[in-house]
Amino acid sequence: MASNQVPGEVPRYSFKHAGLGEIQGIVRGGDFVQFRGIPFADIPARFRQSSLRTTLPQQPFDASQPGPTCPQLTSQTFPSFWGGPLADDGIILDKPKADEFGCLNLNITASRDVLEGHDKVPVLVFIHGGGFTVGSSSLQVADREIYDGIRLAQRSVYLGRPIVVVSINYRLGPLGFLASTELEAFNKHHGEAVGNYGLHDQRQALEWVSQFIGDFGGDAQNVTIQGGSAGGASCHFQAQFRDAKMKRAILSSGTVLALGAMPIDYHQDRFNNLVSKFCLDSQDAVEGLSSVQVEELVDYPIAGFYYPVIENEWIKGRTATALQKKPTSVELLIGSCAFEQDLTLSMMGALDPANPRSDKALRDLMREVLTTAGLTSNVEDLFSPSILDAYNLSGTLETPSKNLVGWAELVADLVFRIPPYLIGLKNPGANVYLYDFQAENPFPGWEIGYRKSNHAISDIFLFNAAEDLVVEKHRAEYVGAVHQLQKDWLQFCYGELNWEPFRAGDEERLGPVYTLANHGKSNKYDSLEAALGETVANKWKAVLKAAETL
Repeated sequence: MASNQVPGEVPRYSFKHAGLGEIQGIVRGGDFVQFRGIPFADIPARFRQSSLRTTLPQQPFDASQPGPTCPQLTSQTFPSFWGGPLADDGIILDKPKADEFGCLNLNITASRDVLEGHDKVPVLVFIHGGGFTVGSSSLQVADREIYDGIRLAQRSVYLGRPIVVVSINYRLGPLGFLASTELEAFNKHHGEAVGNYGLHDQRQALEWVSQFIGDFGGDAQNVTIQGGSAGGASCHFQAQFRDAKMKRAILSSGTVLALGAMPIDYHQDRFNNLVSKFCLDSQDAVEGLSSVQVEELVDYPIAGFYYPVIENEWIKGRTATALQKKPTSVELLIGSCAFEQDLTLSMMGALDPANPRSDKALRDLMREVLTTAGLTSNVEDLFSPSILDAYNLSGTLETPSKNLVGWAELVADLVFRIPPYLIGLKNPGANVYLYDFQAENPFPGWEIGYRKSNHAISDIFLFNAAEDLVVEKHRAEYVGAVHQLQKDWLQFCYGELNWEPFRAGDEERLGPVYTLANHGKSNKYDSLEAALGETVANKWKAVLKAAETL
């Protein structure tokens, strides 16, 4: 393949699907095929549940370019990890356009052997993150799709464990997660599920995969879902839903105890604010918000992120105790990154030292973030003397600005680092495997996370979209970690990961834990203390006691 080809110059691949008809994809590297922007569901109207799509809009269907994305907040962008020219085999893709009613589409990557053969191989469905507020499956940094499935598919064939890689879009922000009593009545009037439109979009994507992936060479009975941050939380929700269309789930830097569901009265305030802003002349609040220009609606600023709603049918609670009442039979591979606090530091204003946040603003932010997590039903439990002592934060609760780094660590631990252990403890009988990702980000574009294992960086390693931009001094350690992570994840997809499950109920040892580090160094530790040290173990055990676990 010539360097930096546009899709019009890349060889086309015409594929005849028994149920969908003719689809035109593109050939990558001679032996792999990609289809982009395949619609999987229709949205009848704003604030309505999507419905499964079983046909394509035209024949043949052109799947050579990214599909539309969900309109979203424009002020939040993905970190510019890297910059530079495309790799020699890179392709120039269109920048995806936003389309409220056309955003439910997916991408598929597979080898030609898989597409043209008779054997069915495991499927990995990736759900992107972004705080349920921003993001897409086709997100680009310096003209590269960061979740491009080509490298993972190539590696799977090289290792003799071929898979089909799928990535999906879903509705975000107010379009995907606005909730209120008015919207509850509106959805019930239409005889459909209440709220959580984005999660139900994901469910439709998994239903589409179940029905149609077979002709692409995928095994519909052997699906693994994987996501980072809100994508990890999404996977956790999907694994708990009835009639779950997956066998396994990988939750990276996000669980339902990190970006959890909130009761409807929490959401009502946001709904009321939007109504006050946009619907002054409307008698019907839902009708009024339905007529607002989508760009205005999604750009309206809120504190924090959007979250799912507890509607007592699909989601019935938000704490670890509620989770224990509804254990999942889906195998779970759960973990986080060693320096998740790059996200909490940035949220707390560390990237803008010239304009420091007030102590009140910091306290409000921490309570907001921790309230929407699910370690405990009472957020004040997380500020107990035992926890503050363990983190050397005693005496700074009213003045968190005096130890911003310490508070950022605590919040990151509470939201991302500790929940996997709590989930393991609360799921007796379930196959839950725990990992700790320690490989370091080699890309200097995100200064606060450079040379650290920052928030959800494991997804960047998994898809490996910019190996050629890693400087020589970091190349070997990066490539080794990429290959080890990809190998472990592929083995999990095949049901061949030779790890010992986390011991439910073993509050003292909290293990085993598997670490993945630079150069692909991977180790098993029988306890949290052995894996991360006595200091970390003591901190996390203090938190788990407050979460009514120990």
